[in-house]
Amino acid sequence: MWFILVVIIAIITFQIVSKQKYKKLETEVLKKLGFSNWNIVSYLDEQVIVKSRQTLEKYDAVKFFKENKEKLEHAEMIIARKNDVTNVLRRFLEHNEFESRFQYKKIQKQINEVLKNAAAYRINVKYITSAGNNLASKEIALKKPSIDRFRDDPSLLMGKGEYNKYLKEKQKAALEEKHHEYYGKVNCIVDYANENRDFLVLNGSREEMDELVIQLFDRTVNSIKKIKTIDSEEWNLIKEFIARTETDIEKIVNNNQRILDYYESSDFLKIKDTCEALMSTQREFNEYINEKVQSISQLFGTRVMRTETLNTDVNNYIRPYKKTITPFTAEVSATVFASAENNSLEYVVKNFYPNKTMYPEQIQKLYRLVEELETLKDAKKIIENYKKEYQQYLGDVPEFVMKNDEAGFYSRLGFANIDESALTVEYKFSYTSSGGMAQRSFTVPMTEETIIELIKILESKLTAKAFAKEQRNLMTTKLREHIKARDNFTCCICGNSIQKEPNLLLEIDHIIPVSKGGCTTEENLQTLCWKCNRSKSSKIIS
Repeated sequence: MWFILVVIIAIITFQIVSKQKYKKLETEVLKKLGFSNWNIVSYLDEQVIVKSRQTLEKYDAVKFFKENKEKLEHAEMIIARKNDVTNVLRRFLEHNEFESRFQYKKIQKQINEVLKNAAAYRINVKYITSAGNNLASKEIALKKPSIDRFRDDPSLLMGKGEYNKYLKEKQKAALEEKHHEYYGKVNCIVDYANENRDFLVLNGSREEMDELVIQLFDRTVNSIKKIKTIDSEEWNLIKEFIARTETDIEKIVNNNQRILDYYESSDFLKIKDTCEALMSTQREFNEYINEKVQSISQLFGTRVMRTETLNTDVNNYIRPYKKTITPFTAEVSATVFASAENNSLEYVVKNFYPNKTMYPEQIQKLYRLVEELETLKDAKKIIENYKKEYQQYLGDVPEFVMKNDEAGFYSRLGFANIDESALTVEYKFSYTSSGGMAQRSFTVPMTEETIIELIKILESKLTAKAFAKEQRNLMTTKLREHIKARDNFTCCICGNSIQKEPNLLLEIDHIIPVSKGGCTTEENLQTLCWKCNRSKSSKIIS
């Protein structure tokens, strides 16, 4: 009797100890796995009740998600969670430090049960009668590929009308994405052009780049808007054009960079050091000529920098592009455009000199402009003579530098740069039809001869009194040369002459400045060298 009792107590004690050891092992394993218990995923995830056996037989995942579209995202989350749990448990089973422990097989069994629950997203479908009898059921098990199929192809869960609408929206979205892709390509090129434009030094480079960007806008932005299908052949044509334009712009930048690299080279710096020592006596002259160029630019009206964009649609936005433009542009009607072509200067006056009260002041500016242009003509000859004198010190300048940037080369050595394009204004007349389909324009270059003609037209519109007053300011090329010859091509202040200094720049000065009532008459005119004229300015020297 006592023996039986001892055995029973031993068995009970063993069971208690075993249970405690398992509990301890389970706690350690769960902690290792990062779980609080084994109920981390459920076997069944959804439950559906149908009212007929036929419905039960036909019921599938498509029907479930058609009726419960909001459940698709939920199903994805559950599948992801179950996959995470599965990965953790399988890695644990492959290798862990608990394998030799007592009752580990019991842990394995528990883990396998969880793996079974995590194997799929399960929908339990029951056929229950109106009386509440559960007559049949079935289980729909879905794994990640099945769920992904619904996400990748939403048409599986759509009716015909909804599917057609979906297709249209998808095609529209794809077309918009294509638009943005190509607009992005254009934007990259425009950004690149904007970043490099201010560093272009070669003559005509900026204009060439401006033209390429304008063509890029015209051939891409406008064309892209018109393409209605994603598989249109136009895309390839536009792509090729964008690539060509990008190559051309890069070529412009690279050519300029090649020049800039030379200007930073030891070869050029050596030439520059030599010329700087020789040019110390001419530096003031070059500064004076540069001042003249600047003053003429101001008389003409300064160029302006503005940003342009040919497309302001928010969704199809194209970067603005910097370009230099002249402010002298008149947008006119077709009738005015035709008349302006036949009588350009009259229409320059009408459109750009509309205020008659300003004519006297504008005429004075134009007279001064002619004088300054004459001075710069003489200065240009002198600068060319200086350049010839310096040839012996230049050594072997690379051909590509002199061919592409001769003016820039000499300018960096300290020579004044008389860029004739910067001294010329082109008054522009432009006509655009109401629909924008027809565009025409022409320009009126303001050469010295044209300016004189413009002065005559403005003077003809003055009153007799005002005209007589303006005639006092008339300075002709013939009169200018007469005064120089009269003064024996000698400065009336310092006595320097072209006999002493062949490259001397002589100017005609009003003894009593026009601004102080002086007239353009022989008695009030004198020959001065550029230095004396610069220092005298508008003063009256007794």
